[in-house]
Formats: sequence, C-alpha cells, structure tokens
Amino acid sequence: MISTPRLLLRPWKDSDRDPFARLNADPEVMEFLTSPLSRSESDHLLDRINAHLAQHGFTFFAAELRENSAFIGFIGIARPSFQAHFTPCIEIGWRLARRYWN
Repeated sequence: MISTPRLLLRPWKDSDRDPFARLNADPEVMEFLTSPLSRSESDHLLDRINAHLAQHGFTFFAAELRENSAFIGFIGIARPSFQAHFTPCIEIGWRLARRYWN
C-alpha cells in the first residue's frame, strides 16, 4: 500500500467491483478512452489488473480517500500489453471519478 495524507493506494477488494463498474460506465470519465465499459468488461479489466500485480509485483492500485474510505478510482503503473514503437515500457495510469477531478 502507498499512503499519503489524502489518499490510500491499495490492493483491490471484491467490494470495489460495483464502484469500479460505475466509474468505467461514466461517459465523461471514459471520454478520451475507447468507450464506456459494460459491467462484464469492467470486471474483466479488474481481473487483468490483479493478474498484472501477480505477474509483475506492481499495477494500477485502487485509490481511496483516507478521510472516509471512499473509492475514487485507480492510480499506478503497468506494462502495456500491446506492441508499439515505444514498447517495452512502463505506463503511468489513473482513472478517477469525475467529482474528484480538480
């Protein structure tokens, strides 16, 4: 886990699946990504994130507010699964619920 005065980055819990699915279905959050995700696609993504952690020891971690334990999205690093002229590499990634954007 990574802790700051405001945030906790932690491993995923089964209880994160519902808020993660809502996050991934939000058109504003997903505006510059492929498209909003269905519940099935969101669950599959979370399974891939957890598999990445098991394989590499790092991943996109669940992000929650320390003040109230609210799930707000994910933050972390990962190895992209696609091939491109700049791979192999490590990407920095985040996806946050709209109300937590500043």
